[in-house]
Amino acid sequence: MRKTLHILYFLPLTAVLLWACGPGGSAFRIKGSFRDMQAGELYIYNLSASNARFDTITVRDGEFSYKGQVDETTPYILVFPNGMEQVIFVGQGQELTYEATANDLRNYVVNGNDENKLMNKFRQETYTYNPTMMLDVAKKYITENAESPVAVFLFDYYFVQNDQASDTETSSVLKILKTKQPDNRYLREVETKLTMAARSEAGNKLPDATLTKRDKTTKKLWATQKDFNIFAFWASWAPSGYETCWRLRQINDDYKSEGKVRIAAISLDIERFRWEDSVRPDSTNGIEHYCDDLGFESPAIKALGINSVPYFILTDRSHKILSTSQDINQFKSELSKYIK
Repeated sequence: MRKTLHILYFLPLTAVLLWACGPGGSAFRIKGSFRDMQAGELYIYNLSASNARFDTITVRDGEFSYKGQVDETTPYILVFPNGMEQVIFVGQGQELTYEATANDLRNYVVNGNDENKLMNKFRQETYTYNPTMMLDVAKKYITENAESPVAVFLFDYYFVQNDQASDTETSSVLKILKTKQPDNRYLREVETKLTMAARSEAGNKLPDATLTKRDKTTKKLWATQKDFNIFAFWASWAPSGYETCWRLRQINDDYKSEGKVRIAAISLDIERFRWEDSVRPDSTNGIEHYCDDLGFESPAIKALGINSVPYFILTDRSHKILSTSQDINQFKSELSKYIK
């Protein structure tokens, strides 16, 4: 079972977010303030894919307001320009307050419901913990609060997205949550994500998919193939986006003279001009670039079982997956084991 990192993606919709009246019915509102940031833009989206809506939040005079609708308590993710992400739990008819200091984003506080109080407590207690300690404390919180939406989020973040969590332990915690929250939509989506991820595990054959080229024409993934095929899934908006492009150029320089290695970079960008700027240096060096502007909603990305960026896959000519990694440097060092 491949553990995946749910890396954030967003559509830059120009929705601004100032309402004077309070929420009601299925509506909610988040009123936020920063102590040391007067103006800027953030991004927000519903982590439950079936309810996904991607918006831009405008900060003015250190404050913002965001309003939306939900049909069950669900986590929303705030995304900062530096890639930092924060979670806020929202429910029907709720008005939430958010407070943060831009110079210390890990110490933000959300008030307005029990879920955020629980998440505030979790963050405060684990602020100084190292990654090894986090798995145990997350399991404790999940077990003690298995009926809370917070438990589902912690499971997704610390088990599904964590390579250190064993498949056995992940399955055990999932069973506990399914017993307590059988109808939770987000939990069902997390389980589906685990199943889909198996498609791109080492040892399996990578399925075919339809890719969109730079000129908007399409091409089948396996229309071209060589002895070794490198598929890089990335995005310019991800913190490692530019490093990924740079490392792929290095790999291409190392192996292109041998003529038996193919590199296909498949972007999950939403804004085409940002993607174009990133790949322009590769116009003549042989790296294949694809992007359909749909991010994780791309049919090709879903068909291939990719739900994290960056992600790298090496296959042989028979489409068998030889190696995978979320780290471009680790992947680069792995290549020499297969490509002689």
